[in-house]
Order: sequence, then structure tokens, then C-alpha cells
Amino acid sequence: MVRPKDACSEETWNRIVAAARHELVETDDGEVDVAVRQVATRAGVSLGTIHYYFPTKESLLEACLDTYYERLGALVVELAALATQTDPRTLIEQAARRIYCFAVAERQSLKLRARLNAELGRLEPQRARHVRGPMLDGFASLIANMGGLDVAEARLTIQTMTGLIMHLALLADADLEQIAGAGGEAGRRIVEDHVARVALRLVFPN
Repeated sequence: MVRPKDACSEETWNRIVAAARHELVETDDGEVDVAVRQVATRAGVSLGTIHYYFPTKESLLEACLDTYYERLGALVVELAALATQTDPRTLIEQAARRIYCFAVAERQSLKLRARLNAELGRLEPQRARHVRGPMLDGFASLIANMGGLDVAEARLTIQTMTGLIMHLALLADADLEQIAGAGGEAGRRIVEDHVARVALRLVFPN
């Protein structure tokens, strides 16, 4: 593709992604999406420039998740530090609660992640290699040592909890009220307690 005149720097790339994040909206069917033309207008670049940096809308949406992964990485660092300061059961309970609260706060990013996973049929390969892989390796070893699980079982346990937390964090308020018996913050607290109990049962089955 010919390089557009206004495709000139990392700053342009950053401006496009920032504009896309601002333009992210939830559609009537609950899907998170952007209109590329509006992104171009907000970023002050041509459509050709956007396509130069991002050949598909999906690649632009994936870039919108970079800051989400930065925040997730910061949480992982905090939890790793916590592992040296508390007993195993308290660590698992606190980690489950923190991750659930993080997921609730990141609902839009989770919806976007779910959409892109569904379209690709898997987690984007770079994310799988550089994010999920190292996180799984580190936490699976930690959990295996604490709970007496083998590493493979620990990895599956992490994936089980990840799926559970993602699903529960994305519950609409009406669904939350029907399932948990309360909506809003009260319902979220009930779910948080449930997530903590499930995590303890999975990691310490005996």
C-alpha cells in the first residue's frame, strides 16, 4: 500500500488509536464497535492513513486494547507481590476478588475482547504468546505449589476462573438481579463473594 502523506510517525498511530478509543460505543445488540470514518475525523487523518496503519477494523480494535493489557499487567504485578506477603488461602481469595472487580471496571474492554476472539476463533496470537502464556506459566506454578495440583490442572483452573469471572462481570443489571437476587453494587458484592468461594474450592479441593 502506498504510504499516505499524513502517515508519518508513531504520533499518528497513537492519535488514531486514541481517537478510536474515544469513538468506541456499544451498539444496540451489545457489541462494542467503532465507525472508522468517525475515527479518521477525530484523529484528523485520512481513511487511507488509517488503512495504512490498520489494514482491518479488527486490527484497529485490537490496538484499542493495549491500555487494557497495560492495566492488567499492573494488576498481575500487584498480585505477584501479594504472594510474598500473605498465606495461600488469603492470596487466592484476595486475587479472585481483585480480578473480578477489575473485570467489572473493564466491562467495555472485555466485551471487545470477546468480540475479537469470536471473530478470529481464538485469542490474537501476539496476545496469546506475550500475555496469556507468561501469565499462565507464572500463576500455574504458584497455584500448583499452593494447592497440590499438577501444573496442567492448575492451568485449566486458571482458565476456568477466567471464563467464570468474565461471564459474571458482563452480566447486565437485570440478569444480575435475577441470578444473584440483587442488582447494582449489592449484586456485585454477592457475586464477588461467590467468585472468591469458587476460587478457593478449585485451588484447594481437599
